[in-house]
Amino acid sequence: MIQTVTNDGWMGIAPPGRRITMKSLDFWRIEAGLIRENWVMVDILDTYHQLGVDMLARMREFNKARVPGSVSFPVGDV
Repeated sequence: MIQTVTNDGWMGIAPPGRRITMKSLDFWRIEAGLIRENWVMVDILDTYHQLGVDMLARMREFNKARVPGSVSFPVGDV
């Protein structure tokens, strides 16, 4: 897909006013000649990258704010 992000932007990202591409995969499940399911996967990381947002860098910064430690889980019957 090719689109130009304008006006209010896309998913909270300011519009750069330039063309970007969106890579996607489209899966269909056909049953008795009818479409029963349609799954569409979009490469969101690549789309954000084209919009000037480094999501992996944002995640690294977010994880710096996490309090390190362990989480205990009960063992045995609950």
